[in-house]
Amino acid sequence: MRNLLGRLLQRSSSDLERIAAAWAVELSGHERHADVSFLYRTMTDIWAFRDVWERVSPVGKRLLQVLDVHDGAACPPDELAREAGIEREAAARELTVLYDCGLIAAEEASTDAARGERPVFLPRETGLMIERIEAEQATDTRWDAPLDQLLATVPYPELEEAATAWGARVIPAMHARGELVGLLQAQLSRPERVSRQISTLSQPARNIWARLKTAGGTVPLDELLAPADVPLQTRRRILRELAASLLVWHSYASDGSRLAVVPSAILNPPPVEQEPPPDLLVVDDGDVVEPEWLFPYAATWDVLTILRDVANAAPRWRALADGDPAILRRFRRRLWWADRETHDLPTGYVPFIVRTAALAGIVREDDGRAVLGEDAGGWRERSFAAASKRLVAAWLVAEDWVEGRERVDAMLYGASWPAFRERLITALGELDEGQWYDQERFIERLLKTHPDLLRQASVVSVGSVPRGGRVDGANAIQDRREQILTLVTGTTLETACVWLGIIERSTILQDRRAVLRLTPFGRWVAGKRVEPSAPSIGPAPMAVGASFQVLLYRPTPRRVWSLSAIAELQSLDRISTWGLTAEAFTGALAGGLVLAQVVAYLERQSGAPLPQNVGFTLAEWDRGYRRIWLRRAVLLVSEEGEEGEPVVAALKEAGLEPELLADGRIALIYDEPDAGERLYGAATRALRERGFAPLADPKSVPRKR
Repeated sequence: MRNLLGRLLQRSSSDLERIAAAWAVELSGHERHADVSFLYRTMTDIWAFRDVWERVSPVGKRLLQVLDVHDGAACPPDELAREAGIEREAAARELTVLYDCGLIAAEEASTDAARGERPVFLPRETGLMIERIEAEQATDTRWDAPLDQLLATVPYPELEEAATAWGARVIPAMHARGELVGLLQAQLSRPERVSRQISTLSQPARNIWARLKTAGGTVPLDELLAPADVPLQTRRRILRELAASLLVWHSYASDGSRLAVVPSAILNPPPVEQEPPPDLLVVDDGDVVEPEWLFPYAATWDVLTILRDVANAAPRWRALADGDPAILRRFRRRLWWADRETHDLPTGYVPFIVRTAALAGIVREDDGRAVLGEDAGGWRERSFAAASKRLVAAWLVAEDWVEGRERVDAMLYGASWPAFRERLITALGELDEGQWYDQERFIERLLKTHPDLLRQASVVSVGSVPRGGRVDGANAIQDRREQILTLVTGTTLETACVWLGIIERSTILQDRRAVLRLTPFGRWVAGKRVEPSAPSIGPAPMAVGASFQVLLYRPTPRRVWSLSAIAELQSLDRISTWGLTAEAFTGALAGGLVLAQVVAYLERQSGAPLPQNVGFTLAEWDRGYRRIWLRRAVLLVSEEGEEGEPVVAALKEAGLEPELLADGRIALIYDEPDAGERLYGAATRALRERGFAPLADPKSVPRKR
């Protein structure tokens, strides 16, 4: 292997000490691999390499340049001296120095190789460093050039490091170069952001920045940080601290001396002309297709429907949370958001409301099954507006894109979805309630007003957007990013914002462009008004007809929950219809309700006695329901010929509650599933203490004759 790390691992401990001294660092000496790792990081750091390269003699530089031409191949010292035009003795002495500081390696590394007896070669990392320094010395950089031109010369790993230093969430090798350049340019061209970044640095780094700023941006390095005054390791640390965020750059003067530079575009950035965001486009009501009416809190009602199914059947959690087709078929005709003709549900709708309800503590997973959450009872007691707002609050803090992952095949890492949703809700709250707006213009204005929306997000891939190995420029990256943000924002609007009742969506009659309008509930969620009041329809909350139909006039979460326990949903509309059926009533009885409770509830909510035929039929269904109560018991059997009363008395004396059965056996009845063992042990101890001999198997003792 011709890499530097392998060469260092082959070196002896004394060699590593000499290399460390040449690079002005100290090794811990506790663990060899840790020392090698530390040396490798130092020798591949460009600032440290510039320090060492500055001290290499002209003869040594000539030998290294010739050796670099061999591209990692080993070259005998005699041949290397001949190609470099240097006497063999002088070349041998210089190769020894280069070997001792680790810049070159020898075949089968040993001290003999340093004396010129073995072929030497240049490790790959060292060759790359030399080529970079030579390119820096040969290039006359114009430090007054635009910032994007200067950033184009920065190696890709250093762009990643700088983006991380500025707070971006960078995934190594996953970002297009233009994306990193655009992110850094947005930071370095803002004086207030540069000042904020400087304030986070150490005091020595801030002092160096102040000197560079006073000097106009360029100061000789030895004058800025004189080696006699500042140790080499300290100088490197200060320069790395400033260079990590690209606040200070390195350059060479015409005489070869080293310079510390702050580009003019960072020191005195040109004013940025902010393009004003586009105005919102208001659409007249007459030009919009009137959307089909839905209950304003349809998602909350649908969560109640799913909760009833969870309470009755405890479906598999994974099937429910992932929208298994078999699960969806059970809800096709029972959810508000199902299509009125095909009964198809929107893609991702059921997984979205289930996961949102789980975040709100309304439903949860228990041993692979869906069960009611701890907050389900209290949530059902709220008004529809308050219950819906609780769902919105849970959605706002969700850490992943729960509303769009079923719709868009996107991989976005590092996105702050709570911050994104908060800004989106704030922007929606600025709209006039009930007024239609062009959706595309609304999204465009949002992205222009908040250019850093989802700034931390790393867009790895989105659906059919091909990357194909092309190199994207800064403009192409920005355009692609805006397209993706438009897609993400539009998807959030048409899913979560519509499903939760924050906005309504429709289309324009002529060109079918999407439009949206803010609902009263959405304005309340945005903090712009008080809680919307529920409409009051009918003389009573519900009515019970002689045809066994129940009409729900004034729905509340509690009424929907209670009615779903005793009746079957038949239709969802402004006045929803429910049917009293034998199957639904039997299910209510199986759930623990009794006839009197059902009748009392229906009469109280309707404000009138039940129709005679309805009351008679419910009573018939109740009589036909044959109840059998199952209880657990510890059974005690006395030996043949023995009386059971003394045993009962002994158990009662011990504080137990025995029951003497007609056949002479004794039962200790309990209801808690885990109480049997405790009761069995208590009975055993009580009988043994009172002179009885409790046995586990009556067949093991011969019966008395």
